[in-house]
Amino acid sequence: MRGKPRIYGHALALQLRVDATIAPGHGETGDGVGKLTMAGLEALRERMAADAHCDTALAGLVGLVRPQALREPLRALVRAQHLLLQAEHDVDQVADVLRRDQKYAPAGRPSIHIVQLRKQQAAARQVMLVARQRLAQAAQTFVQASGLPVKAGQTPSTAAAAWLQSLG
Repeated sequence: MRGKPRIYGHALALQLRVDATIAPGHGETGDGVGKLTMAGLEALRERMAADAHCDTALAGLVGLVRPQALREPLRALVRAQHLLLQAEHDVDQVADVLRRDQKYAPAGRPSIHIVQLRKQQAAARQVMLVARQRLAQAAQTFVQASGLPVKAGQTPSTAAAAWLQSLG
């Protein structure tokens, strides 16, 4: 169950749930990657703060000589994945509120509130696109440094997300 939006005047306050389940690349890829949760990634992020946990997670990669060199790329990957999930959740929340409010809006010129929601939706989408680019960069860096196997037709982001899911 998602948090219910509350509207005070023209300001919109959204109650965001931290444990919402969102798939990476929400609604675009359809590649069957398992679901990652924000709460699961937050727990993984806290575990990866300790060097010993990073080394344990990286020990599963075949042929890895120096896991110390991959600690920072792994932490950046987890952080980027978490930010993308949060951005996608924010976009979904704003879209839900906008759909609901447009449904009951009178025909004709849109109200100031609807215009503000559309601007908020555009800003949230922009944040999501930037987060997606950062995830792609972090995944590419991690895959190149670690030698994580990437299947044919699979992006480094989806391969890294699947590997993170296996850690989770």
